[in-house]
Amino acid sequence: MSGSATAAMVITGKQIKDNSITSKDIKNGSLRVKDFKASEASKLRGPAGASGANGAPGATGAPGATGTAGAAGASAFAPPPSGTVVKGGGILNVQVSAGNASMRSYAPLPFTTTTPLSETAPRNLFFGAQNTGSLNADDVDATACPGTAEAPNPTAGKMCVYVNQATNVAALSGFLYPGADVSADGADSNGFYVYTDSNAAGTMIVRYVWAYKAP
Repeated sequence: MSGSATAAMVITGKQIKDNSITSKDIKNGSLRVKDFKASEASKLRGPAGASGANGAPGATGAPGATGTAGAAGASAFAPPPSGTVVKGGGILNVQVSAGNASMRSYAPLPFTTTTPLSETAPRNLFFGAQNTGSLNADDVDATACPGTAEAPNPTAGKMCVYVNQATNVAALSGFLYPGADVSADGADSNGFYVYTDSNAAGTMIVRYVWAYKAP
């Protein structure tokens, strides 16, 4: 027989002598990172480079839109918000030389009422149902002014005056008037006064708590 034959051979790692493959036996540029173990591949990273120079700051942005204005706070120059209850008090403590001595106790308000106070229709100034024996019956309204001096509970739009002490006061002599006079005046939205007569000579005391609920 003539001719030649070529035997196909596969060379494995077992047939390669350790430390016999050198750089010249490997094609340049043929190895990839995945050809290395992870622990060896991590060593291929070079040292960190120097920090770059800081860039110039960017231009200032345009101002944002102005927010909406908040609600106005409560002020003594305006009526209190609807449903607000404002409370205060007053005292008349005097020595009188005889009965039927007329006395007044003025109560200025730290706010302006929604509508002027009035002791005539449409009325909004009343006594509560305490010490009614010393008060003018027409000025007392327990429906408009429920509660007591200790727990006032005025209805909306009403100024309620709760008399928790009436010493040496003539029967049915207690009256309420808006402002500083019996007739309408510029203080009708800013105060009221209690009018009473003494029963006899001696100490006369009238203590009261007022409460107003804004309508």
